[in-house]
Amino acid sequence: MTSWADIQKLASDLQRVQLSQSSKKLSEVNCIEVLQKLIACQQIDVVYTRDGNSYVTKKHLETEIKNECIASGGRTSLTDIAVSLNIDFDHVERTARLIAANDEEFTLSNAELFAKEYVHRLRNELRTLLEENGNQTISALCKHWELSPELLQSLLLEKLELTDFRGIVDGDTIYTTSYLDAQQLVLRAILLALTKITPISVIQKRSGLTQKRFWIAFDNLHALDEIPGSLIGARTSPSCSYKPKMYDHLVESCVLHQYRQNEFIQTSTLKTLGVDAKSSIENILGVSEFKSLVHLNSMYMKKELLDQCIQTVQEDLQKSGIAEVRVSLQSLNLPLDTADEDIIGEKVANTVHDANFSQGFVFKSSILTEALRSIDGHLDAKAHQEVDRLEKEKTKQGGSKAITKVQDDADDWEDNKKGGKGGKKGAKNAKTGNKAPASATGATNSSSSTSYLNEAEVEAWIRETQAVPEEILDVAVEKIVQEATIVLRKKIREIQALQLVASVATSKKSLSAIGAKCRQLYDSFNTFETATTSFADPLGSDLRQYLLKTVGSDLAYAMLSYATGVDNCHQMKEKQRDETIESLPRMIAEPIRALFASVKSGEEDALQKFHDAVYDCSVPSATSLALRKLDKKGRIEVCSKISCDLREQLSSQLDPATTLLLVVLYLLAEAGRPTTASGKFVSQLVGQIKDLCSENVFTLLQSCQKGVVTCIKNKDDEVAKEMLEDDISKLRALVLQ
Repeated sequence: MTSWADIQKLASDLQRVQLSQSSKKLSEVNCIEVLQKLIACQQIDVVYTRDGNSYVTKKHLETEIKNECIASGGRTSLTDIAVSLNIDFDHVERTARLIAANDEEFTLSNAELFAKEYVHRLRNELRTLLEENGNQTISALCKHWELSPELLQSLLLEKLELTDFRGIVDGDTIYTTSYLDAQQLVLRAILLALTKITPISVIQKRSGLTQKRFWIAFDNLHALDEIPGSLIGARTSPSCSYKPKMYDHLVESCVLHQYRQNEFIQTSTLKTLGVDAKSSIENILGVSEFKSLVHLNSMYMKKELLDQCIQTVQEDLQKSGIAEVRVSLQSLNLPLDTADEDIIGEKVANTVHDANFSQGFVFKSSILTEALRSIDGHLDAKAHQEVDRLEKEKTKQGGSKAITKVQDDADDWEDNKKGGKGGKKGAKNAKTGNKAPASATGATNSSSSTSYLNEAEVEAWIRETQAVPEEILDVAVEKIVQEATIVLRKKIREIQALQLVASVATSKKSLSAIGAKCRQLYDSFNTFETATTSFADPLGSDLRQYLLKTVGSDLAYAMLSYATGVDNCHQMKEKQRDETIESLPRMIAEPIRALFASVKSGEEDALQKFHDAVYDCSVPSATSLALRKLDKKGRIEVCSKISCDLREQLSSQLDPATTLLLVVLYLLAEAGRPTTASGKFVSQLVGQIKDLCSENVFTLLQSCQKGVVTCIKNKDDEVAKEMLEDDISKLRALVLQ
């Protein structure tokens, strides 16, 4: 350790050097060189200034930095120190870190050096601020002192407990004990002053405490039994409220006063006052009084007052037969809502005989009866309309499709080939003059049960008659529309019954006409069948097969019409026809089914089956038509009629092909061999009548037959058409002579 003697010796050596002659002194360059060698040998540790002209030892640099910090009030930035000492920032920062690490009185943070004196000044300033305000937030202090929260925490707040500080650090706020005690007293005063339910958030805001300090103060007061009330809801709930005991006394007094004055208490008033549970109301009014109340939708009412309401409505009902509950109760000046009025209306309807309630009105059933009676004329008119509609639907059972011509798939007018355009039409005209069966749409049975009334229709009728007040028009319509529909259907049935009686006679006449048609068709069939036997096969068998498909089919449909009473059976589709036959009694259904099967059959015994089926259909147990085969005299009469019909048609026919067919059929009928055929048979039949006509007629027949074939093949050959028309005219003239 250096002694005082050593120091004195060093001082004397320095003085001696300074007093020596200049010839023995070192130059500036030599001094710098010596210092550099000492630094290189690590004999000394120095730091140069920025200009390189001066240096300072590191130990002395520490002293200079401390002095600068203290001189700046205990807080200075390292940048300012580096500028002041003219030393690089890196040396200053390194030395400052060393100072902060070795000396507890200094702290380095964010390139700033803080001395202990600065912390003492902050502590004194904080004490002054707390004495003035009672509390300070850390964020405000950080802003005021320009410190980060972490630095303020480490410099000041963490060391407050080690001092004589009388306060509490709670989160972001610093309170003094006296301030918290004062605020607790403020909270106590607020709670004592309250007379109504108040949200805790409002009380907390008024007290000036944070949520945490508020509940601490609240718990302290509660422990001292100085909370004159209770909490409603959980503390963590935003809707938590405080209900003072004074409020319960005021509510009880208010409820009793209103109930005694009005004889009712509104539910909305109870909810506003916070009295929701029945038990609470029962405690206020008393058990016996509460049991005597009637609970409506919006209020509790005395039974006597309810009886008065019912009696008021009943009086209005007796006057006019209808009463609007709301209007009737206006004189009582009660704050009833719609649900309350409905309850009272229902009670009135239950107590008054033959009364109804709906849509806020009480009315007697006689109003509905009168309303139904007032629209009786409209119901009559509607019933007639419905009957007409049902009749139209019945008429459409067979459909409305136009009759479709039944033509042969391959008509041909050439020699020895099938064919003949328009032949079937002529053949049909030749035999009966009736149209062929065709397909038709089906129909279903209609009845009065399909008729109904809609509310709009009934409403319009009642509004027109003014039998019901406009106020309950909708209600009346809703209640009587079903009964009106029943009356309508009854009227429809009555009208239909009358029409049925009137139509019986007409039906008999219609059945008689259909029966006559069946006999005419069967007579024609027998006549044609006899004539076909004069032709050799295969022509004879082909003509009989054609006879079955035409006249036989017409007869089958006529028999079905006679059995069902429907005169348009020939328009039915096959499926509908089969369903119609199936609906007939078995004794008539089976022979008619066999009749239709025979006309479709291509077997050799088809004709015999046809006659057997006709016989079965005409027996007394079926239709009682009693159809029989014609004798010779009868066939002659039918042949004569057919000949007359063909002559009449031939005189008015213009189509060459049809005219040719009619000529052939007419010549055969005149010869006593009446035949029904289509154009495809013309070429074969012409060869059969060579001996039945003159040579000129036969020549014209052959010419016309070839001309028809030529015109069919060459439709644009106008010369052939002119020649054919000329030959047809000559042929018609010769035949009709």
